[in-house]
Amino acid sequence: MNISLLGSHVVTSRREMLKRLGFASCIGLVGRPREMQAAERRLDVPFDRLVQSFGYDNEGPGLAVLVHQSGQPEYMRCVGLATIKDRQPVTTATMFELASVTKSITATAILMLQDRQQLKVTDDVRKYIPELPEYDKKNPIQIRHLAQHTSGLASYMDIPDVPSKHPDYTLNSDYVGEFARQNVPLDFPTGQKYAYNNTNYLLLAEIIARVTGTTYGQHLRDAIFDPAGMKTAFVSEGPGSVPVVAGRVDAIGYGQEEGEWKPLWGVPPARQEKLLTCGDGAVWCSLEDMLAWDRALRAKKLMKPDTAKLAVIPSRTRDGRTNPYGYGWELYYNNPKQLNGFGHGGGWGGFGTYYYHDILTGITTVMLGNGRPIDMNKFWYALMDLVNKHGLS
Repeated sequence: MNISLLGSHVVTSRREMLKRLGFASCIGLVGRPREMQAAERRLDVPFDRLVQSFGYDNEGPGLAVLVHQSGQPEYMRCVGLATIKDRQPVTTATMFELASVTKSITATAILMLQDRQQLKVTDDVRKYIPELPEYDKKNPIQIRHLAQHTSGLASYMDIPDVPSKHPDYTLNSDYVGEFARQNVPLDFPTGQKYAYNNTNYLLLAEIIARVTGTTYGQHLRDAIFDPAGMKTAFVSEGPGSVPVVAGRVDAIGYGQEEGEWKPLWGVPPARQEKLLTCGDGAVWCSLEDMLAWDRALRAKKLMKPDTAKLAVIPSRTRDGRTNPYGYGWELYYNNPKQLNGFGHGGGWGGFGTYYYHDILTGITTVMLGNGRPIDMNKFWYALMDLVNKHGLS
């Protein structure tokens, strides 16, 4: 849910990132709307051969793939199983835990609040979360430090013996006060360097909730999901937060143990997880939701144009480095002055997720998987070769 498979730093090229990102795929096809049939006739067979070439069958976890280019019909293809026990196939409507791809949505919500003058990214975090320690009065942790992973805060998952207010689960609020109660030191002075850390986005979610007077998940519904047309997206942030929708299929994240697929992560009623923190993860989306998210970003429906530009400006730290991470976006460059694309990857509990927008070609790629690791570097480049050869229109 919350820990990205990318680890604790951001890579500088899409190729390096994809080498380190793994998730699942297997065979099992779904129908597509009539207007997409032409693209499917060209791409379906080579796409299926591509998946087969990676050694998958129809007995394991699945993969949902979107390729979208402005002015062209989007291509969506789904393979494999969302739930193995009852053999529910992955479809374009299957819900996946986005893992750290959630961070892009969290940061967008923060920037939207700045647009509405409800906060400033230069605000001291303790203005909203006063129970955090005052580590350095002259150099306070600002919201921008959280969004760009330059706060220096320790990982909340490394804090031992965190008491929970609820016997069956832990929430963001259980962790916030522990930094002061346990006197948790900074890993480095705020702003000195970049270090990817889930604590930053847990705290951003807490700020969103406190500023808006609602839950993180409800605010995302009101401010992002509904305006963007993400009809089925939701946040798993505590008991009762997962909407009950007849017929919806929520994928289960799987891992292999002694040759068998074992369920690792999910939502009720299939599973009752204990760690229900959010902001760094916990958004669930379908491929259709991700298409709506991509369209909203392209159309600049959510933020002012200048704010959207701010989101993809790299951070600069006191160690003299320019870091390829903006506000919730990993940044990819052809050279130091040319931004080639932006995106995010993530993984948690068997789920592996990936969003990437290539600025030069205008192509967005989304991949949502729920189990078996594959070499995504080879897979992504092979997929782009197919798109270049067969087209989308």
